Amino acid sequence: MKGNKQTLFRISLVFVFLGITILSLLPPKSGVELGEHDKINHFIAYSVLSLNFGIVVANFRKHLIGVPFLIAYGLLMEYIQGFVPGREPSWLDALANSGGVCLGFVFLFILHLVKKYNQNVI
Repeated sequence: MKGNKQTLFRISLVFVFLGITILSLLPPKSGVELGEHDKINHFIAYSVLSLNFGIVVANFRKHLIGVPFLIAYGLLMEYIQGFVPGREPSWLDALANSGGVCLGFVFLFILHLVKKYNQNVI
């Protein structure tokens, strides 16, 4: 069963990554409207990406190494938006992306500490 869960999380990571990429690069008149809470949407999407990545790599140190790459991906998406007609890059979106990545990392770090503590208690 553990292998099935890992496969499911890998598939989920690919879909989250592709979803963020597609939604980031769609022109604003594409018919996909995500509402007025743009920064919250960025924050949540990148939190989910970071959490999913951390679960897939299943190693705290590898997740730590991956955090700068996930932040760079968010910055890259914002930069590329400058080349999409009707879109423009936003430092506030980039900040929300980075904050989401960091929140996902902090959440998994806390889970890592709790798991480690529970192993030491038993």
